[in-house]
Amino acid sequence: MTRGFIIFFLSFISLILQAQEYKKISNPTACKNIIRAHHLSTQSIIADFSESIISDMFMVPQKGSGKIYYKQSQYIRWEHKEPKKKIILINGNSFRMNENGKELAGSKIKIVGKKIQEMILQMLTGAFVDEKDFMVMYYESLSQYKLVLTPKSNRMSKYISNIQLLFDKKSLVLLEMSMIENEKERIVYTFSNYQLNGMISDDKFSTF
Repeated sequence: MTRGFIIFFLSFISLILQAQEYKKISNPTACKNIIRAHHLSTQSIIADFSESIISDMFMVPQKGSGKIYYKQSQYIRWEHKEPKKKIILINGNSFRMNENGKELAGSKIKIVGKKIQEMILQMLTGAFVDEKDFMVMYYESLSQYKLVLTPKSNRMSKYISNIQLLFDKKSLVLLEMSMIENEKERIVYTFSNYQLNGMISDDKFSTF
């Protein structure tokens, strides 16, 4: 019985590994069109996220969590709840940030905010598939699409080597986003508990 269980367990692990073995998609047009269509049809998103910051600066990954709200096509609330409270509000061309109950201001915040705003909007609206700012490589496993985005701008590539996005093949929701600076530095966001196309009050994007 023990031997049978071991064989079953090893076979199960083998299936999992095979399911997440990614192969390059030779003709990515179909995948690109599917992802673009899904984003265009998504009117709103509410989802939980977990954050893991991996760096030589820390002995262990730094963990965080929060909630994200998106409303087509330029309204975003990115709300960190742990380990400290931080809220980013994107309302059209407006970018605001609040940390521990205090709104941050100043020219530096505006510059950094603009970059964050552009990147988050591209990830949530699917604009990245147009390859204006990123070169995109497409891969797939049995259950997921994996997109690797490499910045075209030399300025951006100083801070980000690439961004890796994992999409569920059936639902097409974003499961994971990894922002990779180098082999030892990365931030990984994992998304769960999706609510798609529900009602979200406009106050979510204007009030901290």
